[in-house]
Amino acid sequence: MSQKIDKKRICGRVAIIGPTNAGKSTLLNAFLGKKLSIVSHKVQTTRKQINAILTKGLAQIIFIDTPGLFNPTNHRERPLIREAMNSLQEADVLIYMIDPTKIHETNYFSIYSQIKNYNGKIMVVINKIDLIKKTHLLKVVKEIKEQMNEEDIHFISALKLEGIGDFLTNLIKIIPQKEWEFPEKLTTNISEKFIAEEFTREKILHYIHKEIPYSIRIDTEKWSEKNANEIEIYQNIYVDSDNHKKIILGKNGEKIKRISTESRIEIQNYLNKKVHLYLFVKQKKNNISNNTNYI
Repeated sequence: MSQKIDKKRICGRVAIIGPTNAGKSTLLNAFLGKKLSIVSHKVQTTRKQINAILTKGLAQIIFIDTPGLFNPTNHRERPLIREAMNSLQEADVLIYMIDPTKIHETNYFSIYSQIKNYNGKIMVVINKIDLIKKTHLLKVVKEIKEQMNEEDIHFISALKLEGIGDFLTNLIKIIPQKEWEFPEKLTTNISEKFIAEEFTREKILHYIHKEIPYSIRIDTEKWSEKNANEIEIYQNIYVDSDNHKKIILGKNGEKIKRISTESRIEIQNYLNKKVHLYLFVKQKKNNISNNTNYI
């Protein structure tokens, strides 16, 4: 007699939480098998909550990538923390990520206290295990158990894709049984325009130093489908001053050319279409931009 197959679906929301640069966006991209959330060496790069949807078998997981948790020092940083904490309210599971190479540089245990009263399931994930020795990893685990009173600890390298499959299997086991929220083929609730803007912002974060990238705003002025396999995208990069504009342009426009080329490649890979990307650098002035330069 054949075993009866349970065809009931499961669906849950999972918030990826942790200090800045713990690898949250890299983990999200690893789960999906493609790039959706930008990755940067700079802190606080995730500005907007991104829902990534993974449908695997009977399970659908809605991942929430949030701004990194940190202790805010000014009024501009507080909304980022509020957004990160608000994501907890709708999550069935929290993934709290730890970078073991910075366990003492970053106050992980103090930051963890912000979520310790969460009523749902918390999965502690030690990322970047490829970067540390086993003896150090054992010390980190001991500290986590003592300081955070957590026993459910998982080990991965999001960048190297080590342990991702096993971790996902364990995650699916605790997702609640209910109907899916999204169609099977949908992978995100974020528009393609927003994702394209994020890819450009990622390249600016990579090539521009200091605080300039945090004050820029990127808007899509034109999105033109030439045919089924080709698209033209016009993006405006708004900056605070003429000096900032010169920095982003670079000597003889070399820096903006590099940003444009690499962003175009990322967008092409995501859309699976030929992309013509045009970047315009504009100075913000009383909500009106002027002095346009482009590539």
